[in-house]
Amino acid sequence: MSNSIQSPYSGNDAAGARGSETPAPNVNPEGSPADLFAKLLDAQIRNQNPLEPMDSSQFVTQLMMMQQTQAMNDVAVLTNQNLATTSSMLVVALGSQVGAAVMAKADSIEIGDEKVKGRLALENGASKVTVVLTGPDGEQHRIDLGEQPKGDVNFEIDPQKHGLPPGKYKVKVETGAKTEPAVEFRGTLEGVRVAADGKVRVRVAGIGEIDVASITSFMGR
Repeated sequence: MSNSIQSPYSGNDAAGARGSETPAPNVNPEGSPADLFAKLLDAQIRNQNPLEPMDSSQFVTQLMMMQQTQAMNDVAVLTNQNLATTSSMLVVALGSQVGAAVMAKADSIEIGDEKVKGRLALENGASKVTVVLTGPDGEQHRIDLGEQPKGDVNFEIDPQKHGLPPGKYKVKVETGAKTEPAVEFRGTLEGVRVAADGKVRVRVAGIGEIDVASITSFMGR
């Protein structure tokens, strides 16, 4: 009777088990900045003038530069990974708000048959505030808000009252001041996505697709 102990892996199974072992990590993958720097340094050493060898302090300096280059590359990779994670989390969070009303900054607005609510903020009081809408045909429609104190000014655009045919209108505000106040409009959040440049974009009814930073407040459902 044989008392030999057999391996739990036999034949191809044992080879497969050995092949499944985790390979050692590649510290400086080919094509990385550190790998390129090392190759350049090696070439410099091999091709140096034997009669005038490179000073050892130069080697130290170049090695430190290589380490700094690798560290900066690692930071850039981590930053990109963190940005991607943050963008994904933001998309999930905003996705739960689809269907909610928001206020968003915009310099143009799509006008149909319904009234549009807007808001602007005055740094100082103004004797005359006018919202100017420029239609697709270039015609201007002026909505006079009269004298307004410092702070938020709410207004409403009524297509029927102001004789505005459906279409997209450019918006600006005249106050007599050098700086033009930003205008916000109320709309329904319709969608969220990550654009090709990595930025999170949102689509708001009546406004279109804008940067997420343009949203100033959530009004609820």
